[in-house]
Amino acid sequence: MEKKSIYNWKNNLFGTKSTLYCNDAVIGSLESIDWNLDAHVSIHKDKYRFINKGLFNPYTEIRNQNNELIGDIEYNSWKSKATISLINKKYTWSPKNRWMTTWQIEDELGKVVEIKPSSLSNGGKIESCENSELILSISLYLQKRTTVMFSMVALIPLLTLILI
Repeated sequence: MEKKSIYNWKNNLFGTKSTLYCNDAVIGSLESIDWNLDAHVSIHKDKYRFINKGLFNPYTEIRNQNNELIGDIEYNSWKSKATISLINKKYTWSPKNRWMTTWQIEDELGKVVEIKPSSLSNGGKIESCENSELILSISLYLQKRTTVMFSMVALIPLLTLILI
């Protein structure tokens, strides 16, 4: 049985910053500007930028601290899935259950990361079989993006009522 590393994250009040912990020690963070889907993630000494592109065919560029393109994430909105393409490997992001309360990132060999947001604590837990700051950064980013997208969808009826 493969050993899993367990991480926790907590979001600030406005959801613009998430702090990542391992054994109660801060190891990294994700920062975004308001409801923007772009983000900066730093874990240990590694830093990554996630830059959202495209309107009708959205994707996200992943850049390292030297601004080099090291991967991208292509979204399939109809299936609530995404394909993560890195230089030498592909992963799939998808919900683990129909209620979308747990998400997972899998490679071609099986599950690598499981992301479990908590509705009670404004944060959640990440369980990872792969010891990679990049995959951990992608997990944190995709969780943030999913939360923002679901929040935007939830606001549509309210905005419709206000505008009518």
